[in-house]
Amino acid sequence: MNTAFIQELGIRPWDQLNPTNESDFSTISLLGQDFQSAWSTWCKLASLLAGEWPTIVNWRSLGYPYESKTEEYLAIKKFSKTSSSNDIFKKNETTCVYSGVEHLSLTPEEIDSTTLTHYRYSVTLMQKRNVDNDALWNRLSHLTHLSTTEDFKLILLDRLSLAFRFYDAETHGVAQLICHSEHAARVIEKIKILNTEEISKNEVYKYIHRQLNY
Repeated sequence: MNTAFIQELGIRPWDQLNPTNESDFSTISLLGQDFQSAWSTWCKLASLLAGEWPTIVNWRSLGYPYESKTEEYLAIKKFSKTSSSNDIFKKNETTCVYSGVEHLSLTPEEIDSTTLTHYRYSVTLMQKRNVDNDALWNRLSHLTHLSTTEDFKLILLDRLSLAFRFYDAETHGVAQLICHSEHAARVIEKIKILNTEEISKNEVYKYIHRQLNY
């Protein structure tokens, strides 16, 4: 498992060309030569963080309205068969777009990583106990996709959660954490337990290709 981590000030999504440098936020990226390396490191990190953030949920937007009532009905029926009593899947009456909050396994290795890599339409949150996910859904339900740093400010409005996005690219994989800066030191403390190397953003290309030579 070969991964490195990058710590940056502000909200700096991996796919964003216009990040923010606001000191109230911190971005920590776990970088691997492939996605499986980054995912494996995230699973270990999530297990270490679970004592303080014991709940893992995924917020997901469909991104567009269903084309027919039949399609909508089938989607609701499918959700009802696979969901737990705490899961949410509802339509925003203004945008007509469905979104949901789904509780994931408390054992990170049991989570299907392929369902979390649609980063433009979903975000994974590790939460403190007793978080109101109805309030989370209501706060985010008008979003059809995640595209700006302002979206992350909305996601992290309660100041209690850790937000994760996962990137499965051809040349590398990334598990990226965005949170309020007050939580960053605790996260870095756990990352260092994993003996993960710290690099700068300028070293990303070199790191990926150094890995290829191993």
